[in-house]
Amino acid sequence: LDGAPTASRPAPKRQPARHTAEAVAEITLDEAYHGTTRVVEVEGKRLEVTIPRGADTGTRIRLSGKAPGGGDLHVVVRQRPDQTFTSKGATLERDLPVTLDEALFGAEVPVRTPKGRVLLTIPAGTQPGRTFRLTGRGMPRVKGDGHGDLLVRIRVVLPTDLSDEARDAARRFLDLARQ
Repeated sequence: LDGAPTASRPAPKRQPARHTAEAVAEITLDEAYHGTTRVVEVEGKRLEVTIPRGADTGTRIRLSGKAPGGGDLHVVVRQRPDQTFTSKGATLERDLPVTLDEALFGAEVPVRTPKGRVLLTIPAGTQPGRTFRLTGRGMPRVKGDGHGDLLVRIRVVLPTDLSDEARDAARRFLDLARQ
């Protein structure tokens, strides 16, 4: 620089490195909806962890000073796949099988949600794949108020093993519907 001598500063004091540890807690969708506790074991030490409502795969819970050596323990939540619902954050998705007559003529169909059953009004002429949004029927939000939504996708289930008479009636119906 300009050749002027510089004063040396003492090096900052370093804090001793605190050991951190990580554990995984597997939960079901129902446990994620309501919140739960899990016991995790880290280097022979068993700790009970409270998992908040709405926790999803990847949610991290930090327990200060609970790792061996006084460091922080990070518990990573892993949500097991559910047979009915697919979770995308606070939004849930599910398929809803309906009969051909429910799709053609409309109906009120019971839908299971994590909160309980609700009646969904299916309008006449509902096409397969149509999605209905049930506001506030998804997962609780971990940070913030309220719940996400539940997206219900219609899957029309066609009758099988038709009798000859039913097959003929279906052909007549389809001929009329094409006109």
